[in-house]
Parts: sequence; C-alpha cells; structure tokens
Amino acid sequence: MNQCMRIPALPLSLLLLANSALPAAEVRLVPDNRIPPIAAMNEPLPVDTLIRASLIASGIADISSDPGARLAEDLGALLNSAPYPPGDQAAVAEELLTWMHENLLTRYVESQTRIDTLLDNGRYNCVSSAVIYTILLRSRDIPVHGVLTPDHAFCRLPEIGIDVETTIPFGFNPGVRREAADSFTGRTGFTYVPPGDYKRRRNIGEKELIALIYQNRISALQRSGEWAAAVGLARDRWALSGTQAAENDFRDSLTNYAAEADRRGENLKALDVMARAAAMIGAGPELKDTAAALLGNAVSRSLRAGRTQDALDALAAAGRPASAPLFSSEFIESRRRDITGEILRRTVETADFPDAAAAINTSLASGDITAERWQQFALHLWSSEARRRSRGGEWAGGWDFLQTAPSKIRNIAGWPALMDTYTHNAAVSFHNRFVDAFRRQQWNRAAAALEEGLRRFPTHPTLLADRRTLQTRRP
Repeated sequence: MNQCMRIPALPLSLLLLANSALPAAEVRLVPDNRIPPIAAMNEPLPVDTLIRASLIASGIADISSDPGARLAEDLGALLNSAPYPPGDQAAVAEELLTWMHENLLTRYVESQTRIDTLLDNGRYNCVSSAVIYTILLRSRDIPVHGVLTPDHAFCRLPEIGIDVETTIPFGFNPGVRREAADSFTGRTGFTYVPPGDYKRRRNIGEKELIALIYQNRISALQRSGEWAAAVGLARDRWALSGTQAAENDFRDSLTNYAAEADRRGENLKALDVMARAAAMIGAGPELKDTAAALLGNAVSRSLRAGRTQDALDALAAAGRPASAPLFSSEFIESRRRDITGEILRRTVETADFPDAAAAINTSLASGDITAERWQQFALHLWSSEARRRSRGGEWAGGWDFLQTAPSKIRNIAGWPALMDTYTHNAAVSFHNRFVDAFRRQQWNRAAAALEEGLRRFPTHPTLLADRRTLQTRRP
C-alpha cells in the first residue's frame, strides 16, 4: 500500500545502507522559536494563527516579510473569496469542499504536504488538503478536527458527526456515498476507515494536524538521506504537537542521524549531539544504546586500523561530564580495557622482550588485564623470545633462555608443554651434531657435541646411547 504519512525510522544496527552523497549538516536540537508560543495556545486556534502555523510547518523561514507575508496574504484572500453560503453546518461545509477543489486544488500528489506549494500550483496530498480545509471551516466558525489513520489523514465535523475526505471534491460524508469511497481509493490508493473502526483511527487537534506537515517533510528528507535535517524538523513537530508519538519519532530521528554519522566516520561529532540531546530531553534507553554503538564502533574501527590514539580520543570524548548521562562507568571501563588491551597486544608483538615483559606486569598490577590474560601474554612472550633465540636450528639457545624463567612463569599451565618441545628439539640438535661428526670420524668434534648436550640433558636416553656408541667405536 502507498504511504501518505511517513516512512519508519531505521535502527542504528542497520547502519543506513542507503547511500547518500550529501554533505554532513549541523543538527538542530531546539525547536523553531516561533513554534512554542503557538504550542502553548489552547485550541481552537485563531484563524491567523492556523495560517501562520501551517506556513511555518511548510518551511517558510520568515512570515513577516516576502515571500512569507505574501503567502499569508494570499491565503487570507482565498478565505475572503470563498463563498459564505447560508444554511446549516453540513451544507456550508460541503459547499466549501466543492469550492476548494474547483478553485484551489488541481492535482493529488502523495508527497506534496506543503501549504506554500499548494497555494502556488494546487498540488496537494491528504495532509495539505486537510489543513487548508480546516482553515476554511474555522474561518466560518465551523468546529472541525483532524482524523488520523495508520497511513492517512482527513477531517471530521464533530457537532454533526460527519467525516470529510478532503482529497476528492465529493468526499463529504464518504461513509454513505459509495462513489466517494471508490473515487478516494482510486485517486489515493488508500481505503476509507469508517467512524466505527476505532482501532484504526484517532481524532487529532489542529496543532497535531498541522504537525503532520512536518512528518511528511521528514519522510522526504529520510528518503533522500538528509538525516541531520530531519532531526530539526522532528523536533519542531514534537514541539508543536506535544504527542508521545512525535517524541518517539524525534528520538528515532537521532538514531538515524547517528547511523549516518557512523557510516561517515563522524562518531565524535554524533556523540556530542547525543550528549546535547540527553541534556535536553533525558538520556533514555534509546539514546544510551545509540551512544554506546557510536563509541563502540569508533573504538573498534580505530583499533582495527592501528590508530590507538584515535580510540583514546573517542574514549576521552565519551568520558566528558556532558556525556555522563549516556554511559555507565562500567561501559567506559570496558572500552578502556579494550583499548589498553590492544595497546598491550601491540607492545607484546613489537617491543623487545624486557620492555614487553615489563608492560604485561604493569598491566596486571594496575588491573588492566586479568591473571588469566597475563598468563596468555606471558606464555606467548617467552615462547616468541625462545623461538627468536633458536633461529638457525640453535634450539639450545631457546632452551637456555627458558631456564631463566622465574617460578611464576613456570607455573603457567602451558609451560611444561613448551619446555618439553624445546628439550626434545635441543637434545635432537646435539644428537644430529654428534651423528654428523661421527660419520666423518671427527671424534673430538663428536665428543664435544655430546659433552655439551649431556651437560644440559644428562639423562636424555638418545644422548646416553650416543655416548655408548662413541665409547665402543672411537679408535
């Protein structure tokens, strides 16, 4: 089905797979200063306020000067030129609907929600036509309010209990006019929701109806990937309507912006936005989750690229007092350990053995790594250094180095297996040296190889057998 009203917000985990080549924009978190005074007014609003609010919601920057003033004058002139038919509410309301379609509206365009565009070329959708119709009726002192369904909006005359489908010229009381309902569906793609279907329709006031202009504009911005701009309009919509749904959508818009910022690698900028938003509206679980994803992704991305300082900078930004509502101390500490753990891993991989050994001992003492993690690092470190000292088949050098390990190292679970490997390889290297010299009948060199091997491994059976062979075969 077509969607006249909105598109859903995207969670951060989707990372906004839709591409956008638009430049990053600043994020506005405070509403347009013209909106709060209107939001504070009781309904029904004065007609001039309805006009002003509808033009503000349509994106007119300054209604006090051209072109805003001209638009307001044009709309006022239209109200004056509309008929003042005698009769009851139903007759007047129906004639005004017909007049609106004959003199103002030209073409239904699903996404065309702006009042200035409607005044310029007559193109409209359910929201813009409902707003104009509301202004028309209110200028004639006829009570009217909006009706919102899951994907559509229209008007209702509460005193006489009649719906008005403003997208078609004969949409007055469409529930009893089959041709009206059919025409409406054919033009818009939507299905009329009758008054009895309370689960699918909700009465809304003038401010919430006008706020739907913002909602449609937000949907257009989201479709074009302008996530930062959508945040500001979502804040305006919430300020004007004051509904929980608008607040939820504003929070969703922050999540969408954060996902785009993450895609751009602008995580620190987005974290600042989340912190400012939390200070204004409270952190809430969704802002906390969004901030955690931004920080976690920034740290992980930096660490994968080997930019540990960037990861530390991200952590420092998250640790500022302004960000305190977003992050628990446990979360910050966990990310800090990720970073220090990566720095330590790189130190173990690249530093000289004494410096690397000192680094893991310091990390253990400071609590940056657990005893289990220290053992893993230590075993890797001693194994790597032993391997370095055994290059060229000089396994005895590695074995000699391992003999210098303190008892704390020797008590690591993997140590015996490491020692067995170097003991075996070193003993075999002496045996091979003996065999090579023996075959060449270089008796003194064979004896020297055996003496050096047995000094280290006096009970090794292979070397003992070599000594017996030398004793029996040596001239």
